Amino acid sequence: LQSSSSEDDPLAYVRDSYIERSRQYRRTRFQHDDWLLHRSPDRFFKNLRTLVFSGIYRGISKEVATVTGIATFIWAWNLFLGEGYTGLDGLHHDPIANLPLLTLPLTPFTLASPSLGLLLVFRTNASYGRWDEARKAWGLTINNSRNIARMGAAWSSKSIEPKDEIRRQKLEHLAKCIWAFPRSLARHMESPFISEADYVADLRENLDPAHADGLIASAHRPNRALFDLANAVNDLPMHALRRNEIDKSIVVLGDQLGGSERLFSSPVPLFYTKHTARYLTAWITLLPFALYDPFASTFNHAAMIPCAAVLSIFLFGIEELAIQLEEPFSILPMLGYTSTIGTNAVEIINWHFKMDEEQKN
Repeated sequence: LQSSSSEDDPLAYVRDSYIERSRQYRRTRFQHDDWLLHRSPDRFFKNLRTLVFSGIYRGISKEVATVTGIATFIWAWNLFLGEGYTGLDGLHHDPIANLPLLTLPLTPFTLASPSLGLLLVFRTNASYGRWDEARKAWGLTINNSRNIARMGAAWSSKSIEPKDEIRRQKLEHLAKCIWAFPRSLARHMESPFISEADYVADLRENLDPAHADGLIASAHRPNRALFDLANAVNDLPMHALRRNEIDKSIVVLGDQLGGSERLFSSPVPLFYTKHTARYLTAWITLLPFALYDPFASTFNHAAMIPCAAVLSIFLFGIEELAIQLEEPFSILPMLGYTSTIGTNAVEIINWHFKMDEEQKN
């Protein structure tokens, strides 16, 4: 990721935060070896070893520190200002002042736990559903891009255009247009403050100058890429009915573009997200008040502090997972998908000319 200038980007401090910059490392594409490691019997120990390096937990460090601080304050208040403490010598020491203890009964938290759990489950399910829909949209983009290349290569007719060089030029242009759409869609889903230089460089490297200039100058680049793709299909030497069939796949690409824009512009309803976050925050920040008495059997109630910290890590971690999944495009390997589409399109079109050479021989 490129760093943002605070002069141009008022949200540069958020964009440059660890949790945002780390999203690029969550763009996972599994191969066979990855699945083997994923199922490894040592995965539990590996997860424990890497606990302190978790990006999710680092992203909620402020929340966890706040809850831990509250628990520590309550513990110190009750010991030194409330009921006294037991020294290492085993003797009880009176408090500095006889102030009221900071405690709450545990029952309200027990009663509220099921509803909080349901809210968090619905929140994570809704966010995962958005990620799954975005991934399926890219899956359809990959599939229909292959269909366009396959039909374009198979149906390009020598009887309509007998010159191999002209057919090659038109099919190679088709392959470039096929690649340009997912590359422009990936750029469309990214922040305007990052990756623009990479996008321009990719277009300059892979497309003809006029083609690249037209895309770069367009206000809505994926639409322009679809327009160019439709024109490339229309220029292929084949019967009009076959061009119409190919256009059906282009229509699907347009649908996936619209679906991606819908996902990006429409978050999970904010009132639901905010209520869940407020409920969780109130529950977990007040919980240390109710942990003091249950940990009376531990030395000076000290175990309440790590307990509050661990609970805050896992509960805030669930909410953070939902936040990270809600906007799926910046954690999808869109450039990897784009590269796959481009490679497949070139390979399929090369088969057309390889078959021609085999038939001549």
